[in-house]
Amino acid sequence: METMKFVQLGFIIFLCKAFVCGFAEESSCTPGFESELLVFKVHRDHLHQGKRLGRVIFNTCDGRTRMLFQSSDKWFDVDTDGTVTLKRQVTLHEGHKVFSVHAWDSSGKKHTVSVRVERVHHHEDHHMDTVMNISSPQMESHSDDLILMFPKSSTGLKRAKRGWVIPPFRVLENSRGPFPIKLVQIKSDMSSEAQMQYKITGEGADLDPKGTFTIERLSGNLFVTRPLDRERKASYRLIAHATGVDVDVAEKPMEIIVNVLDQNDDYPVFTQNPFNGNVSEAAEIGHEFMTVTATDADDPNTDNGVISYSIVKQDPELPKPNMFEINSVTGGIRVNSVGLDKEKWSKYTLTVVATDMEGRGYSTTGTAVITVTDSNDNAPQFEQTSHTVSVPENKVGAVVAKLTVTDEDEEGSPAWSTKYRIISGDKGGFFNCQYWTQPARGHHHHCKASGL
Repeated sequence: METMKFVQLGFIIFLCKAFVCGFAEESSCTPGFESELLVFKVHRDHLHQGKRLGRVIFNTCDGRTRMLFQSSDKWFDVDTDGTVTLKRQVTLHEGHKVFSVHAWDSSGKKHTVSVRVERVHHHEDHHMDTVMNISSPQMESHSDDLILMFPKSSTGLKRAKRGWVIPPFRVLENSRGPFPIKLVQIKSDMSSEAQMQYKITGEGADLDPKGTFTIERLSGNLFVTRPLDRERKASYRLIAHATGVDVDVAEKPMEIIVNVLDQNDDYPVFTQNPFNGNVSEAAEIGHEFMTVTATDADDPNTDNGVISYSIVKQDPELPKPNMFEINSVTGGIRVNSVGLDKEKWSKYTLTVVATDMEGRGYSTTGTAVITVTDSNDNAPQFEQTSHTVSVPENKVGAVVAKLTVTDEDEEGSPAWSTKYRIISGDKGGFFNCQYWTQPARGHHHHCKASGL
């Protein structure tokens, strides 16, 4: 009986230990992403719709394997298991694209990971698409406000494989405030031993545009003081400094990059207006003969700066209203239908529209003037097909007849010039023809006797 009690007591103690250990482990877990920067490496510039790039890993500390994620870029979708896929085709215009993924833990705290989609050449990585996690030990978030810690100088500190990585801060341009807006708190771990003071230098601080960014001397809170304009300046390089107030200690200066996020606040602009081009009336369908171009000051790495072209009007609409078509991406104009006729319609005027956000944003209208060139599609015609004349004998050089010819091709062009020869009836070679022109009446030849 005593043995049984001992066994029961031991069992209870074992359960208590297991419960205490489990509670201790759970309480020491901190929810969050496994890294502050995730790099997806791909081997192509054009990424098709539905492509899976990889996964973002979030530790929930409660055993959940699925949760709600939010992408800052509308073309990237994040499933509840963290899988990142493309909602539509994306082009890496500069070989990379950066966006953020947000998640909220069970307490409602927001966590963010930076994601960089980067194109690499095949010789740089023998694998297909790969994923690289980069940790940023100097970035810690103990509250809803981000705290940026100076890198520790201890040799025992674990570092990322490629060195320290501080993901750039992103600030949306044209913000309405209210200003100042807090970006981050700069903090030195020396502050636990001595009072520290902070300052920033660099672009937008003590360099033009001065005063755009400020920092509170003792708290280290970094602010942006005014709306930013990405088209005027797309990024800022700041240097953060921390020194002791009453003691002679100092942190090694730390670089902070602030990238300005684009808004679609610029219209496309045609590089010229009108555009002028020439096309032969004999050109085949699909022949591209001219290009219209437009620029957009918005970010070319976003849809805000991606332009789509379209033709909205053709004048005249003959013989068909769609004689030409335009490449929506390149602006190249090509022949779309047969029926070009220089003699009937020598010139076309196209109204072309350039629209940003790949055809869903702001639009600008331009003009393309197309001149149809001759292709010698008309044969010369004699105004009179038969002449009855007489010529004196032995009268060398006498004019026998004047032959008038017309040609519907463009006057003065190679297709309009005509050569003449006698093909029959003059075996002895007694006659020849001398060419001359009279524009009002067409081509003329004097046929003369050369010897009888």
